[in-house]
Amino acid sequence: MEPLEKNSQAIEKLNELYITTRRKYLVQTESAYFTNDRSKSPNVWTLNDAMLARHLKGTNTYGVFNANAVNKFMTFDVDFADDTQAAKRATKEIIATLITQYNITLEDIHVSISGNKGYHIDLFFDEMLPVETVERFYHNVIKDAGYSSDKVEFRPTWTQGVKLPLGIHQRTGRRCWFVNARTLEPIKSFDYLNEVQPLPAALIKDGAIELTDEQEAEFREIEARTDTTVTAVDTSDALRKSAEILKAGRLIASNTRHSTTVKLAIFFYSQGFEREEAVEAIMEILLNTPREYFSKGSTPEYWRKEAERIVNLAFDRNYTLGNADKPITIYRSEIVEVLKVGTFRQKQLAYAMLVTSKRYGKVFYLTMKSGMAMLGTKSKPTVNTAIKKLVEVGFIEYVRKGEIDNARSKESGHVVYKPNKYRLLVSEPVEGEPSIEVTAEQTLVDVARLLLDEKDIKQHVKRYEFDTRFRVS
Repeated sequence: MEPLEKNSQAIEKLNELYITTRRKYLVQTESAYFTNDRSKSPNVWTLNDAMLARHLKGTNTYGVFNANAVNKFMTFDVDFADDTQAAKRATKEIIATLITQYNITLEDIHVSISGNKGYHIDLFFDEMLPVETVERFYHNVIKDAGYSSDKVEFRPTWTQGVKLPLGIHQRTGRRCWFVNARTLEPIKSFDYLNEVQPLPAALIKDGAIELTDEQEAEFREIEARTDTTVTAVDTSDALRKSAEILKAGRLIASNTRHSTTVKLAIFFYSQGFEREEAVEAIMEILLNTPREYFSKGSTPEYWRKEAERIVNLAFDRNYTLGNADKPITIYRSEIVEVLKVGTFRQKQLAYAMLVTSKRYGKVFYLTMKSGMAMLGTKSKPTVNTAIKKLVEVGFIEYVRKGEIDNARSKESGHVVYKPNKYRLLVSEPVEGEPSIEVTAEQTLVDVARLLLDEKDIKQHVKRYEFDTRFRVS
């Protein structure tokens, strides 16, 4: 156990993340929980740092309520009485549901031992949210995970508090450590809290949307016939098609704007956009969407403010899309097409574009910054020459080229161009042709050697290039 003098930061984080009211709180004894409420008795102390220090020491154990109408965090209280394995299973299934269905990253899910036989799954928000919104999100999640409210309870409310983590469960004597969200193994350190940051509240708002059965059916139909792969073009198209069918739903509109902003912020970060470029690309999509698709009173000024905030979060916290590190399938014919392109650097760019298209769709963005990173160069002319070559040989085509961003040009006083968009023109692989699963660490040379023998490679590259790049030493 760390000495108490080292716990000042943990106390600070408990204040920051968990406490919205100090006038009402829980006190746990060996037999029960008691509520202290200063509004009912002036003799009650308000919850303070000295009490939090005793909580961490294990002398006393405290819990908190929400601020009556709003929450800045929520807890899924997984309680299966004496069935530890069932509690573990439910905890892992709820975590999986949050990740796969609600776009919550694993680093934003914080799990602690309840002290008895269960777990607390905590989510922290970067803004206060109405308790009704948070509770709708909770009900949607446990429904999708296949559980009921008698096994997984919602905390905290104004009437039902939740015990703070890292203290001692007074009845069992167990320390309520945080655990690894993958393995549920205890992390026996108060330092865990130091790195915890709130997640974008937009994700909770999105997950709180409640559709009627008819709207749900319509939305599933849209998903089935619309490519919702997150590229700017695909998402903009999805918005327009959705607007044609779901014309009036305020909550549906809010869901679309929030989720689109969050996903695109992450996408543009992964694509090497500058922050301002990402914000402007998001605003372009929103401004092209029919206004009736947004909630009443929602304004472009507010959209921009939210876009800037969410983009900064994505960039500061290095968020990536869930498929950013996922292995992809590369086919023999695709590598042959790559090898046919000009110089080795141009081949490198072609391969990088092939991989990008497989992750994000055949139409994709490419900023100059991304292009230079792909080629490992600081020379813009080198990138432009490579792109020109790929267009000339029919590997890619322009979807948008040299389009002036009027708004940013006006603001900056000089001409600013929107990032170009490209479409991959490589033919679809034939059924049954050789292929391999490729990770981000594998280079063009690695993949070419795995899919082709040296004789095949020699047919498509110059002798000097083969000798210096592709020959197996």
